[in-house]
Amino acid sequence: IHGFTGSGAVWQRNVPAFADRYRVVVPDLRGHGDSDKPKHGYHVSRLAMDLRELLVHLSGSQNLEGMKVKVIGGSLGCSILWCYAELFATSPFTHTIFVDQSPLQNSTLDGWDSRFCNRGMNSAPAVAALQATLSLKPELAHLGTIAACLSYISHPQESDNISQSTFKEDEEFFLGEAMKGNHEWYGKLMADHTSLDWRDSIASTFGPESGSSTKVLVITSTRSGCFPAEGPLKVVEYVNGGHTATGRASGIAVDWGGHWCYWENPEKFNQLCLGFLA
Repeated sequence: IHGFTGSGAVWQRNVPAFADRYRVVVPDLRGHGDSDKPKHGYHVSRLAMDLRELLVHLSGSQNLEGMKVKVIGGSLGCSILWCYAELFATSPFTHTIFVDQSPLQNSTLDGWDSRFCNRGMNSAPAVAALQATLSLKPELAHLGTIAACLSYISHPQESDNISQSTFKEDEEFFLGEAMKGNHEWYGKLMADHTSLDWRDSIASTFGPESGSSTKVLVITSTRSGCFPAEGPLKVVEYVNGGHTATGRASGIAVDWGGHWCYWENPEKFNQLCLGFLA
């Protein structure tokens, strides 16, 4: 499940490795990619319901009888999966992989500060500024997102060895996918996404007392321009009932890519995920 302004195509470097072992379904979210662009439904809950309807379609059963799914969510895709679990429980997911998403983007007065929240999109004024830029200069808004999501831009290292042609190809691809959507719709979706607090919900739906048997892997990055690694890794603690070392959830902070680590180093990402899913 891809993230904000993306499409199923962002997983193109990962699908072949997974397709060797699994049936792989890579949807474009409502309002993204080649999916329809309605003027309504810019809420994480609607996207979670879209996922439910997709699973019902694939299983041929309203109750998803006998269906077993292993799922990966990146960024916004994580929030969609947390919302799905709140609405429908964690089944039919046997394994879930959450890629670089904090359970709350906003900074709050209860101690959820810059150690955990989104680095930039963490308040109503920040969302309002993004909405204005999306309306007036959408390409500029998307270029800002790209810069935050690729580690060799947000947290460059001498060892990155990224050519100018690679940078331009990456930029053109992600900008092209983002420009397929309605920019006003994007802004409303981000307002909803940023305001949602999944901390207690994750503990309730995935935690030790939830009855869930779903295994969880959290992948974050020490070079993410979107989140400090401590934010996404909090999900491990919530799933494991306050513990980080024991339980059904594990987490890892990588340094071989940023928010879009699956794009920057697909070989390492695929190996990590396939080892967990086996």
